[in-house]
Amino acid sequence: MNELETLTELYHATCRIGLSDQLDDLLSIVMGQARSLIPFEHCALMLYEPESGRLRVRRVQGYDERRDEVRETMMPRGHGLSGWAAEHRQAVRVGDVSNDPRYVAGLPGARSSLVVPMIVSNQVAGVFNLESSQPDAFTETHEKLLTVLGSQAGLAILGARARERLQHRIDQLNALYRISQLASGQDDLDTTLTAILGVTEELVPDGHVAVLLLDEATRSLTVRASRGYSEGVQLLRIPVGRGVTGRCAETGEVQLVNDLSTVSDYIEGVPGARSEIALPLKVDGRVIGVLNAESLTTGMYDDEDVQPLTVVAQQAAVVIRAAQLAEEMRCLAITDPLTSLNNRRYFVEKLEAHVRRAQRYDEKLVLLLLDCDRLKKINDVHGHLSGDRALQAIADVMKITLRDTDILARLGGDEFAALLVEADEDRGREVMDRLDATVRGLHLMSEDGGDLDLSISIGLSMFPQAGADAKALLREADITLYRSKRRGKRPAVPQAAAEVIEFERNRSSGRPGPIPKEVFEDDDQDPFEGIGNG
Repeated sequence: MNELETLTELYHATCRIGLSDQLDDLLSIVMGQARSLIPFEHCALMLYEPESGRLRVRRVQGYDERRDEVRETMMPRGHGLSGWAAEHRQAVRVGDVSNDPRYVAGLPGARSSLVVPMIVSNQVAGVFNLESSQPDAFTETHEKLLTVLGSQAGLAILGARARERLQHRIDQLNALYRISQLASGQDDLDTTLTAILGVTEELVPDGHVAVLLLDEATRSLTVRASRGYSEGVQLLRIPVGRGVTGRCAETGEVQLVNDLSTVSDYIEGVPGARSEIALPLKVDGRVIGVLNAESLTTGMYDDEDVQPLTVVAQQAAVVIRAAQLAEEMRCLAITDPLTSLNNRRYFVEKLEAHVRRAQRYDEKLVLLLLDCDRLKKINDVHGHLSGDRALQAIADVMKITLRDTDILARLGGDEFAALLVEADEDRGREVMDRLDATVRGLHLMSEDGGDLDLSISIGLSMFPQAGADAKALLREADITLYRSKRRGKRPAVPQAAAEVIEFERNRSSGRPGPIPKEVFEDDDQDPFEGIGNG
């Protein structure tokens, strides 16, 4: 290429730079134009970060098997040939790198190197770092071409980074607004956390973010919502003080780590993570959780990320606490305070909803109604605190025995209910046996030091056999519960006894017949009262 052709190509190369407002696209253009001028095989395009005083590789050409390693390189200003060029604002051309103590190995078997800073008004935007396995591979002409190209590239890069910072600031303000809007919503806690993550990941490089909430009882953090984290991360229990997030919760201060290999007690959240930033979620000076982000790139976060993310975390903490309080209020409204099971109103709503679903999708349901036998006698002999202890023990057995998908409730007094979702007759019988055996096997002490001999009666009904709606299901379970109490044992799948049917008919017509005394020896309440009547 003669001098005229070289100048023409340089002119066109500089003209092509600056056609993109996006920094990533611009860097690709710069790398391409540099290669059109100089037929290099190995080049690292590095940008200077004033906040940290480091050069970070943003584009790589060549380097063979070391490509990924080079891509993650960060060079302090003044270190290596690249750092020296940035520090002194002048190009470095080395014919044999083995004779230059400033050289830091990049290309295996490298012999020569050319480093040209991109300078605009004495401000360094970045450097071109070229390497070759051949000695004296780069000429003075190459240096001049890259110097001219670097001036135009530097101007475009600084402009793009200024636009990028402005857009980032706009995104931060928008994020704050969107998070503040969540405070006026009626969403549950999980929905709120998911929305906060959606906003936060737009501000965080790599987009791997999580919200961990603090459990004061165990002094540990649990992941309640995450994006890009490993499977099973929500099962982690991170003690306060351990790992990056644990120290954040303990100190209430931002934790920024740009090389996780230096953290001896690092707890993996994102597979292959190299950087992490953890920000405390504080309300009224108290830490309620941690907003965490991790990156696959070393040195991804800096002080420029801390300030805006801290503001976002402060706003998010207020919104999360509001959602927690709202969830606690909703929980109180549907929870029996003595046993922590669902209350009657919630159970009936869920029963009706599951029956409608079962009708639509041809599913099976099993309903169990349980009575604590002789509760009145326990209260009379041992005191009401002992009666409460008996009810709590039965509730605990139900929680242990049934699945998370089943619906449990205390209907009131000594009555409990369990809806077994997508369960058949065999499942219903199995649960009845386990409940009965476990309760009878309990060894409870009364408040006065005596033994509490606990047992339960259980009624069972199945959908669709028992009828077409929730009321029919409750009525059939009522009947079988009555039979269980009368006979002193659990029934099989209900084939209602003639006397029970007759009693039901009389009760419905307002003429209840005599009921055997032994049925009510433990309770003054009619077992049918309130059940199955909506």
